Amino acid sequence: GTSTFMEALAANGTSNIQTSVTGVTASKRRFIDDRRDQPFDKRLRFSVRQTESAYRYRDIVVRKQDGFTHILLSTKSSENNSLNPEVMKEVQSALNTAAADDSKLVLFSAVGSIFCCGLDFIYFIRRLTDDRKKESTKMAEAIRNFVNTFIQFKKPIIVAVNGPAIGLGASILPLCDVVWANEKAWFQTPYTTFGQSPDGCSSLTFPRIMGLAS
Repeated sequence: GTSTFMEALAANGTSNIQTSVTGVTASKRRFIDDRRDQPFDKRLRFSVRQTESAYRYRDIVVRKQDGFTHILLSTKSSENNSLNPEVMKEVQSALNTAAADDSKLVLFSAVGSIFCCGLDFIYFIRRLTDDRKKESTKMAEAIRNFVNTFIQFKKPIIVAVNGPAIGLGASILPLCDVVWANEKAWFQTPYTTFGQSPDGCSSLTFPRIMGLAS
């Protein structure tokens, strides 16, 4: 089981371990408008899905390995592995299944060159034109349930970060047990830029990891 797990990590291009987000540099503090430099490889996503025997999920790929469950973000309903309620529900469903089966742990990663761009604001903004209060409440509940699933998951969660992790994509990392990141990974939480309150319990977990000054 260990060799299979390490092969799965290697397949995501992860070689260096980082257990915090202190590696962010000023030169990389740009938001995802520059993400054209990090093209999402749809061919790789297709290749990964071709190897699966079941197509139960639209926005994630789930592989049952020897002793663990491998969950990969591979979104079709959003760009660059960003999170909307549909994506979050699928991740929750996969985690709940892994919690109940014989998996010893979960490996969480992503297909393509971007790990996760956080919340899918385009999805959110489009729905604000219908009923602002209702859609805001729905999104808040989706985020709360998504984060609580990570908090309450009793088995170890190992995360392989293979590229940018932004917003909620970065703030959920301290809720996991081990974070592996390769040389292409970087982390950004642009909450003040968008007038958004911190999510994923990051106002608590980040100071504990990086210290109050940081």
